[in-house]
Amino acid sequence: MLDSIIFHNFKTFSDQSIPLRSLTLLTGVNGTGKSSVLQALAMLRQSFDAGFLIGGAWLLNGELIELGTGRDVAFEDSADDLISITVGGFDRSNAANKIIEISVVDRKSNDDVLWETTPGRREPGRWSQLAAFDVGFQYLRADRITPAVTFPKSQHAIQTRRFLGSRGEFSPHYLLEYGEDDIPCRTLIRNEEEFSGRLLSQVNAWLQELSPGVRVDVENVPMTDLVRLEFAFRTRGPAYGGPFRPTNVGFGLTHALPVLVGCLGARPGNLLLIENPEAQLHPQGQIAIGGLLAKLSAAGVQVIVETHSDHILNGIRLAVRNGDLSADQAAFHFFSRNDSAKVTLQSPKIDENGLLSEWPSGFFTQWDDALVELLR
Repeated sequence: MLDSIIFHNFKTFSDQSIPLRSLTLLTGVNGTGKSSVLQALAMLRQSFDAGFLIGGAWLLNGELIELGTGRDVAFEDSADDLISITVGGFDRSNAANKIIEISVVDRKSNDDVLWETTPGRREPGRWSQLAAFDVGFQYLRADRITPAVTFPKSQHAIQTRRFLGSRGEFSPHYLLEYGEDDIPCRTLIRNEEEFSGRLLSQVNAWLQELSPGVRVDVENVPMTDLVRLEFAFRTRGPAYGGPFRPTNVGFGLTHALPVLVGCLGARPGNLLLIENPEAQLHPQGQIAIGGLLAKLSAAGVQVIVETHSDHILNGIRLAVRNGDLSADQAAFHFFSRNDSAKVTLQSPKIDENGLLSEWPSGFFTQWDDALVELLR
């Protein structure tokens, strides 16, 4: 598990240390660095997969993320010419064996490959012990798949890496391949009276929180590298309405599908990075997703999520209150800017009752602020 990430001269951060837990929620004002945390880990992963990181370089533009050039990722007001990202974590084979990986690069380059100043310190065998560089890693961007009739296949991504694609584009293929497998984290099973513990069935069980009666199914398109996605709705009794094309049932269900597949297909020890899991969802569905993320973290999957949703936050708080996640397994970080425009980080603590130690100004206070204004 990763327990920290430390930045020096990276994007909005001059020097910033961010503690990580089983479930880490990042929120705050736009443009203050929330996404940069996930992007940094995604960039290191794509550099690792492409063979650049082992050779002492960062690949800024690749399969997972496009960050531009060295000047685009450099903190503007730096007093020196170096960028560093330090990732701290534990070897899964021995929790006492802490692994610290440090990458330092020259920031002056206009290239999209940045080279370390002191290369040659790589130990690939140890890196694979970190979930960020192992099979089962998922990074789901905010700009995920939207409704379409068919979606692509990738045998390498699904069978070798178990990777959904950074936009979740291989989620239907993943369901096609593993939909009849039991989900790894059994504590996530929902509504056993109606749904089995298999992946596709549990995706449909959790979809009930987003749209009651909905079902999703996948079908191979013969002689192509495509998968067809279909939705249906229970009407009365055992009958169903549909099937319907995703393009005819709105954005929310398709947009949320990679989040559900990523969570329900994850194995203990995996790492999930998710941007805006609440997008296109009704508040009831957002609270359910918050609860799902909490249960997943308690089952041994590390989750780092960026969100603007107080409903996601409250879903996690309720999960802690209900005993689904221990308070010390969760971390909340609120990013903002002070009067001098410097990014600041505040980290409210949560107790076993789901109560937070503080509510920084702007930390999901808009409802109360608006109510006060209305009552004046």
